[in-house]
Amino acid sequence: MALLLTVGGGLTGTWICLFLVACGIGGIFPATMSLGQSLGRESSGSASALLGGAQFLFGALASPLVGAFGTGSAMPMAAIMLGILVCSAVCLVLLVRPRQKQDGATGRHT
Repeated sequence: MALLLTVGGGLTGTWICLFLVACGIGGIFPATMSLGQSLGRESSGSASALLGGAQFLFGALASPLVGAFGTGSAMPMAAIMLGILVCSAVCLVLLVRPRQKQDGATGRHT
């Protein structure tokens, strides 16, 4: 969003921002799928279905939100992407970090 504000909301600025996001997602999605599959190894088909379905669900929810906030610029898309990033960071801190501390205290390796 900051990059979009600094380089402008034109086509070039939007494509630069989308390229950077796509590069990041290209590294994160395979790792996420691998971690999800390792946690659900007893029922790998269900874990795969939940991960894939969650991706489609969040994409289906984000698309109308972007359109509802306007189609004249890329700012609604940037705002929704920033909001999802903040939600992800909050989930990391509140859900994942306590579990890692708990597993470290008991000596379990997952």
